[in-house]
Amino acid sequence: MNDHAEHSTEKRTWDGIGPRLALLTIPYVVLAIVLAHKDPGFLAMTFLNPSYATPVGYCLIIIGLVFWGASAVVFLTDFKHGGLITRGPFALCRNPIYASIIVFLLPGLTLMFQSGVVLSIDLVLYLNFKLAIHGEVILLRREFGTAYDAYENNVHELFPFPKLTK
Repeated sequence: MNDHAEHSTEKRTWDGIGPRLALLTIPYVVLAIVLAHKDPGFLAMTFLNPSYATPVGYCLIIIGLVFWGASAVVFLTDFKHGGLITRGPFALCRNPIYASIIVFLLPGLTLMFQSGVVLSIDLVLYLNFKLAIHGEVILLRREFGTAYDAYENNVHELFPFPKLTK
């Protein structure tokens, strides 16, 4: 079966790429935890000054939790209506639930614990996100057409910051 035919029968689901992303990332998370347990100093980021890194880490975690919560509420409220979700955190980035983890929570934990292991988990999650999101984008383009194209052109995929226009 060709790629187009295979995707033509797929429908968007509320869990999106979540299960696939978990399957791709959890093995690395387990490995990272084992390595960190065997050698607590493994990839320690001792060059970070805890006087600055820890409070910044806490701030990122608070921002990430608020952003995640707001994203989850908007998503759970709007998904059932079937339209393209573009309000609230979705006006800042197209994947705010993943952004809360990749951009705020894991970097916050990295700074709090001065841990290169946590940073490596964040990088692996980001790479897996980039691999997994492609199929979902195809479904959104098919379902919403030019509306999704306009949304994609005006809103970052993952970084919740205004997109600078040319």
